[in-house]
Amino acid sequence: MERLRYLDFELKIEREGDHYSARVLHSPAGEASSIFTLPFSEDRLENLVLKIGRLRTSTRRIHTAEMEAARELGGKLFEAVFGGEMRACLRSSLDEAYRQEETGLRLKLRLQDVPELADLPWEFLLDPSHDRFLAQSNQTPIVRYLELPERIKPLTLSLPLQVLVMISSPTDHVRLDVEREKSLLQEALHPLSEESKVRVKWLEKPTLAILQRCLRDGTYHVFHFIGHGGFDKKAEEGVLVLEDEQGRGWQAGAHRISTVLHDHRSLRLAVLNSCEGARNSRTDPFAGVAATLIRQGIPAVVAMQFEITDDAAITFASEFYAALAVGFPVDAAMAEARKAIYAQPNDVEWGTPVLYMRSSDGILFNLTQQTIAKETPSPVLEPVTAPTKSETTPQVQIKTTLSGPLPLLNEFVKKLRKVLESEFKIPDKVFLEHASDGERVKGMVISNRFQNMDFADRQDHLWDFLETNLSVTEQRHILSVIAYTPEEYQALDEESRKT
Repeated sequence: MERLRYLDFELKIEREGDHYSARVLHSPAGEASSIFTLPFSEDRLENLVLKIGRLRTSTRRIHTAEMEAARELGGKLFEAVFGGEMRACLRSSLDEAYRQEETGLRLKLRLQDVPELADLPWEFLLDPSHDRFLAQSNQTPIVRYLELPERIKPLTLSLPLQVLVMISSPTDHVRLDVEREKSLLQEALHPLSEESKVRVKWLEKPTLAILQRCLRDGTYHVFHFIGHGGFDKKAEEGVLVLEDEQGRGWQAGAHRISTVLHDHRSLRLAVLNSCEGARNSRTDPFAGVAATLIRQGIPAVVAMQFEITDDAAITFASEFYAALAVGFPVDAAMAEARKAIYAQPNDVEWGTPVLYMRSSDGILFNLTQQTIAKETPSPVLEPVTAPTKSETTPQVQIKTTLSGPLPLLNEFVKKLRKVLESEFKIPDKVFLEHASDGERVKGMVISNRFQNMDFADRQDHLWDFLETNLSVTEQRHILSVIAYTPEEYQALDEESRKT
């Protein structure tokens, strides 16, 4: 399927005395606001949450009571928040998104000022007029959004995605069947591993010291945790339950975890999966950890707000990572996984994963030219060297598909070439070609100036230059531009010729 683009519907909720205010900060239809109160008593709310997240057996039937609870909670929340002009704003925003081809509306919830509401399963928001859960569609994904000043850029990489998995089962906590959990994830990711789209590293021991050592010795894009989470009331922070040297439980505070993960610059995503007894109250056990990881620099965190069954866990991991591996934004990948779970059939577990995000557009990874070419080969003409205007003009090569490029994309290629010509001069080289979607450009820059820069700094330097010289709209037409030294490019070219 085509990868969707998204317009943003950014909704912030704050407390005002005995009420809450909901404000649309940004949307295709402008701003709007409303005042509301929760449409449930405390007892009823807790009853609904517990009913949705009740413990399930590995082979589960469709529980009508659970679906009814999800519909009641999601429908009443929607009616409370989206009243009056708020609903009109949402309708107009949806109309604008649907009017544009291959475009969806991303609902960004900003709940950091109302922690008592952050524990609610907003993923079950139900639009009663269409009798539809918003998060079930990739056209209306729901994310918990934290806006922070540090800019997040997609990481440019070649597949496979490197996933570091930690399974923690302390002897003094409810024990997990570690081998079963490992087997389940292996089963889910086996097709992707066979296609070299995902590679998994299993952490030998679930301690913070081993995690730090592993991150220092390797490059990883995803941290996947399976175990217990909770909230330390004394320290007022979320925790992950790891193991000490004796195998007993050790509560690693979110700040400790995030400090270890923060310096691993290639890490773009954390997945937190609780297996047993995840939720025995309204409190979401991973909410505190997820929010802290986001604040400390991880672009996106997926956390399970309820216990998840074997079948749902396998389906989620398989579909979610598969979508990421073809370049989907993380919220679109989440929507694909939700639909797959619902189609099992499974009535409510599609709402178990929660996506926390600070990336403005959800794009965590830019796949390199070599990766895309390997997975979706298409006939191309031999590269043709662009005419040299002067001694200061770089050598530019443009490849087009046999079916012919789109005229508008050709114009943008010319614009991008001129921009790069102004910065990267002979003997630097610039290669550009059309991406497989026919709407964007990908390419590489080969320059000696990258010799003393690590990969992340090179990409930052290159994108800082592009952002200065291109509009935001123009930047969206760039799939990836990779910075290489001449030696790296020569090695890459030789490797390509061998394969």
